[in-house]
Amino acid sequence: MKEERIWPRPQIIPLPRQTMEIERPVRSLNEAAWKICRNPGADFWREEAEDVLWEDTVIPMQQSASSEEYAYACDLEIPEEWAAGRIFLRFDGVNCLTRVFVDGNAVGEHYGGFVSWDCEITQFAATGGRHRLVLGVRDDPGGICPFHFGGIIRDVSLAVLPMTYLGRLHGDVSFDEAYMDAELTVHAALRGGNGHLSLSLCPPQGEEFLLGEEELKEGQEFSASYPINAPVKWDSEHPNLYTLTARVMKDGACMEIASRRIGFRQIRREGSQVYLNGDLLKLRGINRHDIHPVTGRAITHELVEKDVRLFKEANINFIRTSHYPPRPDFLDLCDEYGIYVEDETAVAFLGQEIDCRENDPEFTGKFMNQFAELLERDRSHPSVILWSLANESFWGRNLAMENAYAHQEDPGRLTIFSYPITQQEEDDRADIWSMHYAAWEQDPAALVDSFDRSCHEPVPWPVLHDESTHIPCYDRTDQRRDPGVRDFWGETISRFWDKLWYAPGVLGCAIWAGVDEVWQGKGRWGAPWGILDGWRRKKPEFWHVRKAYSPIRLEGEASTCGEAVCLTVENRFNHTNLREVEVTWRCGESSGSMKGPDLAPREKGSLLIPVPYQKGDVLTLEFTDPFGNKVEDACRQLDAPVPGLPACMAGAPSLREEKGGLIVEGDQFRLHFSAETGLITAGYVQKELVLTGGPYLHLTGLALAPWKADSFRWEGKPDCAEVFLYGSYGKVRVRFEIRIDRTGFMETLYEVSDMPYASPRRLAMRVGDDTDSGGYEEVGIRFLVPGEMDTLSWKKRGLWDTYPDWHIGRLQGSAAKHGPKDCAGPDAAPDRDWQLEERDPVLFGPFDTGRRGTRDFASLKSRIFRASMGYGEKGQAFTVLSDGTDSVRARLTHNPDFIINNEDPRVVYHGSWQKQKTGYSSMDGTELWSNRKGDTCTCHFSGTGCAWIASYDILGGMAEVRVDGRLMEDSLSLGVRLLTPGIARGYEKDPGRLVYAAEGLPEGEHTLTITVKGERAPGSMGAYVFVDHFLVFGEGDYGDTQLIIDSEFNYPELSWGCYTKPPIRVSAGYSRRIYTRLGREVDY
Repeated sequence: MKEERIWPRPQIIPLPRQTMEIERPVRSLNEAAWKICRNPGADFWREEAEDVLWEDTVIPMQQSASSEEYAYACDLEIPEEWAAGRIFLRFDGVNCLTRVFVDGNAVGEHYGGFVSWDCEITQFAATGGRHRLVLGVRDDPGGICPFHFGGIIRDVSLAVLPMTYLGRLHGDVSFDEAYMDAELTVHAALRGGNGHLSLSLCPPQGEEFLLGEEELKEGQEFSASYPINAPVKWDSEHPNLYTLTARVMKDGACMEIASRRIGFRQIRREGSQVYLNGDLLKLRGINRHDIHPVTGRAITHELVEKDVRLFKEANINFIRTSHYPPRPDFLDLCDEYGIYVEDETAVAFLGQEIDCRENDPEFTGKFMNQFAELLERDRSHPSVILWSLANESFWGRNLAMENAYAHQEDPGRLTIFSYPITQQEEDDRADIWSMHYAAWEQDPAALVDSFDRSCHEPVPWPVLHDESTHIPCYDRTDQRRDPGVRDFWGETISRFWDKLWYAPGVLGCAIWAGVDEVWQGKGRWGAPWGILDGWRRKKPEFWHVRKAYSPIRLEGEASTCGEAVCLTVENRFNHTNLREVEVTWRCGESSGSMKGPDLAPREKGSLLIPVPYQKGDVLTLEFTDPFGNKVEDACRQLDAPVPGLPACMAGAPSLREEKGGLIVEGDQFRLHFSAETGLITAGYVQKELVLTGGPYLHLTGLALAPWKADSFRWEGKPDCAEVFLYGSYGKVRVRFEIRIDRTGFMETLYEVSDMPYASPRRLAMRVGDDTDSGGYEEVGIRFLVPGEMDTLSWKKRGLWDTYPDWHIGRLQGSAAKHGPKDCAGPDAAPDRDWQLEERDPVLFGPFDTGRRGTRDFASLKSRIFRASMGYGEKGQAFTVLSDGTDSVRARLTHNPDFIINNEDPRVVYHGSWQKQKTGYSSMDGTELWSNRKGDTCTCHFSGTGCAWIASYDILGGMAEVRVDGRLMEDSLSLGVRLLTPGIARGYEKDPGRLVYAAEGLPEGEHTLTITVKGERAPGSMGAYVFVDHFLVFGEGDYGDTQLIIDSEFNYPELSWGCYTKPPIRVSAGYSRRIYTRLGREVDY
């Protein structure tokens, strides 16, 4: 008895390679002269329609339009040579509800923005003439997917087919038990009449051969199986593609040729394990959106290929197409390069961002039509191994129907759904358990929900962490303080992937995410969550993914094995024996290449490099897979010496008192200590100023009061001078003991002798995955160095043994304070690498002025052996020395002479402004507040620009800004946006933020005026406007640079399953030692 179909199968035409004698049967309409009207009114599709205001546009391009229907139009020219054919329009993505008109005639409509669909226009489009194509498009982000908006975001094509044409062509593969011989089942159909179908197959390297010839009737669903002896298999490490070709014959003439590339591979689930071609599968994955900084969800073929190439370079073998189907060419490229795909339908956040539709019969068609189109379009791609039914939604009948349809239509693939905990025990459930944001330390095979609150009884069920190890994004405080958080994230993926690799029942993971979700208009709410930025520049996380996901794992140090150097190697490929891998090596003056050892996937063994073991030599290795992809770089220094600290003081410098203060003078240096504060005020090396202040206690996570000295004394010793300094930061009491020898070497002991405050608590910032793990972010001391010092140099430990020159975590290097002067605008691709940027409008707002130094310069250099801040790479410097336990970062300051506080007479208020005490989170411990409409604050300044610094706050409202009387911004928001209820104390206010800046003004006197609008900011609970202080720009506006030396550091806001260190606690008696030198230190 024939099985009843769960849902009608749609038709998506295989686009022809050749139609009759026409060699170019498919033509792109992307370059046509498109028009858009955002408010077209009624009957806009009629040629005689009036008051339709068309404007030029380009496609594909994500549009922002009204909630009503908007319209596109272009002219079609149908070639004369197409007269004997049928004319079709192919749309690869129009978001979301589309009506199609040709010359005023309705010819079709469609729902769903990310799937391909066809529309025949033969009867309305005579050849040799010009026709008017009009689309009516309506967004639907509130339906079943919040991404259903944006208009024409993918390609539009025009195609000609014969009167009897190929309506379907697919190939399914099954192997025998030994995975030696296979059977290819071809599914095909003719439309428009009867015909003869000829099927052939062409191997990756070989000649095309005939599979069979069949007579088909119009509309007949044809399936036939053909034995294939010992085909070359497809997998992500051996992406061997065959070409399946169908020829439609009529009366002995070839009317159409169409092809599909297929791969011989078979997926099988056994209990909690998944196998491909008999090999146990582990997915090293990432999530990917279609995104571009200018065009939004509309991206080009070239950009798609760049993504695939870059992900392959990062050793990624799996991509989840979050949260909608990809462009068709994306899957072609995944087939070609060898990347597995979780193909996700456009259903997301049911019962969360949008209403519950999972059981609503009125929405069944929307669910099922786009899901059936997804399967029909993509089912022949060997890269597609999973059908994803929805993202982060509640289970219901509509989703159960998707699951049943997938199992009926394509039983050779597996299904997955998140959130699976919402499925009932009696349901026909998805094949794979989807887990999102498991904590890195929890059991990765557990059948739990995303917050580890609900759990399923243990059963054999493969777990895929298809959103995991979130790239730093929501920890905005961490990121603004230190770009080094992106280097630290490497600890997360290293630990998490190691755990998953060895865990049975775990299919793998997919990092969130591949590319930053940032484009025009997102402002400070963009999402920098990619291992690539929007321009596809590599971020620090890219290298961490490449190293953690490497299929080559070298363990331990090198050892000697006779006349060879020996390393322990683990094979972390899925399908490749290491004897297929090329190993290229260099050691001292010797070099060579060889095949790897005979180790199957998951085996460990010895790698012998045929070169004598010489102490101190550096061995570098490169590993290249069978398809020419370099998958690993490694470096081992043979018996490398461990850097240490100077063992003792080298003799005492001279001491003399001057005006109650102290001058310490050595061989080539001089230090001045203040009589009032006891702190260093100046340090010179050969008359060159290298220090301007310090030491200060550095403790982030607690707003410290200003320093006040209680006692200051010194004494000379035979080997050094000793300075004793006691004082407090408000209620926090601190002791410094500084030992200085005649060479300029300093040992600084700092001790928190009284700490009345508990360390920062662990807390949930919001309801959801955001959690602050508690403790301080940084504990150490800091010094001030001259602002003219422009280069930070270092040597350090690292997570990996090799890094590229562009990486902020590289083991040795130098970073310039400033990058190239010219800066590309928001519409143009930047001309510098990611680490050389100084501005970041996503983190710091659309008026960001930079002024923090490059990301390379400002990021923490962790676990240093030495770090120098100096005048260039070779000029005089101030150096930090460590045994690899301390860390260093630089923070720029503004010249105090260019800062105007909120009570300066140059700031004039009108209205009912109130002073509010804020502790020490604002510059002077106060802010001025007003919520009365029309109140103003005017800052009078002299310079070339000015920045308004204030808080974003849950009580924040809207403001207007004028510069020199000219309106610059009419609706600036000072609100904190609550993504979910339940925000924690401390996160309802974001102090010290740049709200607005004017730059590039003529040198001279200017005014910046803030006007209170008396309106609440979106999502806010008040209408207040705040004033903290103003920064003036002009010649000399940079201040000294803080050189921060951390004894401990952490990033407690990372959350989302990411690794953080144990909380840093500081109580009375906490003490550490820091070692520095006035001057530059050579390697030691």
